[in-house]
Amino acid sequence: MTITNVIVVGSGPAGLGVAALLDQSDIDYLVLEKKEIGSSFLKWPKNMEMITPSFPSNAFGQMDLNSICEATSPAFTFRKEHVTGREYAQYLNAVAYYFQINTHLDTEVIQVHRQNESWMLHTSQGPYFCKYLIWAAGEFQNPQIKNILGSQHCVHSSFIKDPEKLEGTSFVVVGGYESGVQIAFDLINTDKKVTLINPYQIDDANTSDPSRVLSPYTYPKYDKLKNSPLYSEVVDRVISVTKKEDAYNLQLEDETVITTEERPICATGFSLVTQPIEEFITYTEDGSPKLHEETDEFFGHKNLYLSGPSVRHGDHIFCFIYKFRQRFGVIVEDILRKEKYEEEVISVLLEKWKANGMYLSDLSCCGDECVC
Repeated sequence: MTITNVIVVGSGPAGLGVAALLDQSDIDYLVLEKKEIGSSFLKWPKNMEMITPSFPSNAFGQMDLNSICEATSPAFTFRKEHVTGREYAQYLNAVAYYFQINTHLDTEVIQVHRQNESWMLHTSQGPYFCKYLIWAAGEFQNPQIKNILGSQHCVHSSFIKDPEKLEGTSFVVVGGYESGVQIAFDLINTDKKVTLINPYQIDDANTSDPSRVLSPYTYPKYDKLKNSPLYSEVVDRVISVTKKEDAYNLQLEDETVITTEERPICATGFSLVTQPIEEFITYTEDGSPKLHEETDEFFGHKNLYLSGPSVRHGDHIFCFIYKFRQRFGVIVEDILRKEKYEEEVISVLLEKWKANGMYLSDLSCCGDECVC
């Protein structure tokens, strides 16, 4: 049995990042990781890279967009703007080692229970108890194919580690965001035909927020796709997939049927790992966890926080590292105030976190769009 003040579940960027701030406050904490540090990034497909560019600009008061704590930069470490999943996992391990973040590996959280004013975590390594629980379990390990009947006949794009090795000459890709465009691009580069099906026109951009449209990193690839004779695009929604003999039939919303000999590839996104804490989650109309805006606590449950790309507040989406890291300080501040830390101590920490883009409490400034 292990008892501590704060437990962070997950050792990805959301978990290690908030743990790095906890470490600065001298509060007792530990990080639980069911496999190894950065394990989700190690599962990335071969050609998959961070779409957010890295740049070692810390000395000029701007943290690398993919950094999770001050004085670190993936760009500085690897001398490149767009690092691979394996490289980013190495960065996370370096951060954990350098800052001596207290991490318990090979410890899977199976179920979470509320016990009076504490949380009890039933894990593969026995019970853990804490007063404050920060859920940072991530998304990539939980690929989703939603709202498609017969989804068992499809394969999620995250399971295709090397598109070059896929047998076949013609493929259907369902989903037109980053992953869908990327795998379509990779397939066409190996002279394979691709039909991409998406519910809306991919390049119909009415916002500059890369959480809602293709990122600048992916747009050039999409432009090349559109100009390729091997590529076709269908604007519609896939309702169902059936398998008949050696072919797959995709039924669209307008009743069109598209047939392919190869298993359909679904680039349909990921969802937060929620099973161990499902009973404590209230969902909003868009399906995201409902949180208290002031603290990122799960609605109705004191001292249970969410950190990472699933954080939503109204129209504000925090799905990139440079976005969700701004909420690390909000969580830690709330814990420190509850623990009656001196205001002078909290103030010094907050000023440092604000200067490094690790603290954003006022969301009214998040709505500005690019005008040109």
